[in-house]
Amino acid sequence: MQVQIKQIGDPCLLEKSVPITESEFGSAELLQLIQNLRDTQKAAGGVGIAAPQIGVNKRVIVIEYYQHEIARYSDTGDCDFTVIINPELTIIGDEVSVFNEGCLSVRGFRGRVTRPKSIGYKYYDEFGVLQQGCDSGFFARVLQHEYDHLEGVLYPMRLSAGQTLEAVDAIS
Repeated sequence: MQVQIKQIGDPCLLEKSVPITESEFGSAELLQLIQNLRDTQKAAGGVGIAAPQIGVNKRVIVIEYYQHEIARYSDTGDCDFTVIINPELTIIGDEVSVFNEGCLSVRGFRGRVTRPKSIGYKYYDEFGVLQQGCDSGFFARVLQHEYDHLEGVLYPMRLSAGQTLEAVDAIS
């Protein structure tokens, strides 16, 4: 079910979210949350969304994108529907990348955000199965952006001194 996306200024976006407990994996409530996230992300045209963005203070992210559907970015590759629960990230190396990010919770703006280029990650899927790997592409950037939501951080808080947000008509 599609639900309303919280926007910058809503205090729920600044709270650190709580982990999913072992007993919640595979539950009807968790599966419904995941479906709500997927439906909401797809309807909004996003590539990822975190539970705090729909007002749920849980450490759950969904990511899904396909290059042929994304006009605003090039060379993203594809990411089949992925559920990410209780993620942990580690930085690999010193290399960074700068990218003009947008956000479903900061509608109408973009900003150039510097993030680590390569990360290691581990997380659980919706059934509690551990997944792990590393990435230095678009998935790494999206995962870091969504992880920030779990920590109560919005991308404008990551802008360097002197950087400003750029107004855009819509994330398209």
